[in-house]
Amino acid sequence: MAEKIYLRHPGKDETVAVATGFSWGALLLGFVWAMSKRMWFATFIMLAVNTLLFFSGLWGETIGTIGLVLSVLFGVACGVYGNQWHRWTLEQRGYVVVRPAGEGSSVGADSAQAQAAHARPPEQIP
Repeated sequence: MAEKIYLRHPGKDETVAVATGFSWGALLLGFVWAMSKRMWFATFIMLAVNTLLFFSGLWGETIGTIGLVLSVLFGVACGVYGNQWHRWTLEQRGYVVVRPAGEGSSVGADSAQAQAAHARPPEQIP
């Protein structure tokens, strides 16, 4: 399971968890995923690229095959970088990275203590 990075907006009492690693939502849903994360610029870019690739498939058989391959590659690229784009977007909106309270102190502790440490509200990283 991928680790999560927690971001908190200083003016709001809202903490957002952003997964690290591959984003299946970005791969499978594309611009709809970006829209659900309120990533408007990424939504526009993803929709524009997908539209161009779709219409390139209408020009002919060879171009259609190339468009399909490029579409799959674009989807994989969105999956690889999607969570990084989400984190970057939140940081541009003023969110700061926080870590769960007690993180690092549960090394060697049993599973229940480790889960209790991660259940506490996050504290801000200096």
